[in-house]
Amino acid sequence: MKTIYPAPLYQLLHYTQNLEEKTVLDCGAGGPNPPLALFHEYGFKTTGIDISAGQVEASREYETKHNVDLNIIEGNMLDLEFPDESFSCVYSYNSSVHLSKKDTRRAVDEMLRVLKPGGIMYINFIWEPAKQMYLGEERAPGECWMMGRDGEMVLHTLFSEEETDTIMKDQEILLKNKQEITIKYGDELFDDAYIHYYIKKNR
Repeated sequence: MKTIYPAPLYQLLHYTQNLEEKTVLDCGAGGPNPPLALFHEYGFKTTGIDISAGQVEASREYETKHNVDLNIIEGNMLDLEFPDESFSCVYSYNSSVHLSKKDTRRAVDEMLRVLKPGGIMYINFIWEPAKQMYLGEERAPGECWMMGRDGEMVLHTLFSEEETDTIMKDQEILLKNKQEITIKYGDELFDDAYIHYYIKKNR
């Protein structure tokens, strides 16, 4: 059965079709079903980083099972160990949402640093209308800590549209997509919301 990946990644592929060089970096790439496999399928030279050793190991199990090398290693998106302008495409899907507001800005700066001029970048943010879904311990405005599946506290950071526009203001925005969805947990319904940005790095 063919794997179906999150819709934003197919949208990202659309914007990369005219790139002369196909090199991609996924920031938060680990896990049992790494999205980089989709980019590998479309001829990209793939690189991925993940701060979790367990997630990196899970991705390697996928690579072994499917006989593919996606080049996923341990790394931190706040300090990418790659030279300037190394990749024609850089993205973070549902990973930067676990950073503080200060660290999110740093991660975006790092992603842009390693992106080639004219390259394509994607990132998503949790949007404020989802605040009723993230009712954990708010240690700073918009920064909510909630119990994760493994019993450890996990940060989820919510942004206003004004805040995300400010973060991305110096780049050419190809598409900004605001998404609101309803999720059911048990007998309760919750509104989740994201803002997705697809940008082209200014030369």
